[in-house]
Amino acid sequence: MAMNPMQRKANNSFLLGILITLLITGIIIAFLIYQVSQLNTQLKEEEALKVTVYVVTDTIKSGEAMNPDKLQLIETTLGSVDKSNFVTTLNTYDVENTATGDVETVYTQKAKVDLNPGTVITNDLIYEDEALTADVRTQEYNVITPMTQLTTGEYIDVRLRTPDGRDLIVVTHKQVTIPTLEDGTVSANNILMDLSEEETLMMSCAIVETYKMNGAKLYATKYVEPGTQTAATPTYVPSAEVEALIERDPNIVQEAKNAINSLIDGNKELVRPGIDSATNNEDAADNVVSKTQEEITSQQDEREAYVESLIE
Repeated sequence: MAMNPMQRKANNSFLLGILITLLITGIIIAFLIYQVSQLNTQLKEEEALKVTVYVVTDTIKSGEAMNPDKLQLIETTLGSVDKSNFVTTLNTYDVENTATGDVETVYTQKAKVDLNPGTVITNDLIYEDEALTADVRTQEYNVITPMTQLTTGEYIDVRLRTPDGRDLIVVTHKQVTIPTLEDGTVSANNILMDLSEEETLMMSCAIVETYKMNGAKLYATKYVEPGTQTAATPTYVPSAEVEALIERDPNIVQEAKNAINSLIDGNKELVRPGIDSATNNEDAADNVVSKTQEEITSQQDEREAYVESLIE
């Protein structure tokens, strides 16, 4: 049946409307797809700029460990920077207390400089401390003359000043702890340090020889920026008896023995004659006895005060 002109025109108009609608719909869909694609690209770019970092929440002193108690892990966008420069994990190792069986987590990353709250931790602000060796023990001393303002967490060298004016480094770059007494105040004389076996023997020898020498002084000097200042080189040479003991001690690793032997070979002729001469006096033996007893008594008194504070 033939279609009249009016019907044909209506059909053509209908088809044209459909085509236009499809075209407009296609354009809208294409635009939406483009917009979604752009949005996804933008989100990916923003995600690529995000980094999870540690931010300081409480002041961390130079040489102090990156303890999570003073840090907050946050996600932020820091722009087009090298994300590998930011510290995102804390390195640790566990140390077991053989007496109590407790396990302590030690954080090995330490601050090179003082870090204030709000600081983002980057690799150039920290250094990696060496893991403790098996022979390291915490030693307590009350014969080292401390600096007036020495506080827990600071780093020191222990030095021996001899009567002839020489100044010798006994142990170097040691972090100190100042014990807290019964009334909450800190000890005026006692300090604690973690020392290796050879360092303990060197300290013991230096203490005894300080007692023997009239006018000698064993004292502490403090590092200004322990995180960036490297450890000094020891210059004190122990007595022949301690030298032999160090060589035979099975607790001292060979690498440490080699270092001590190198120190002794390089400084022995310069250091020992003066010390041997100064310690060879008629008061030496009596001084060792009396000074050692003073040391023991002082430490016992502080120990008793500490025990009493625990009971109370």
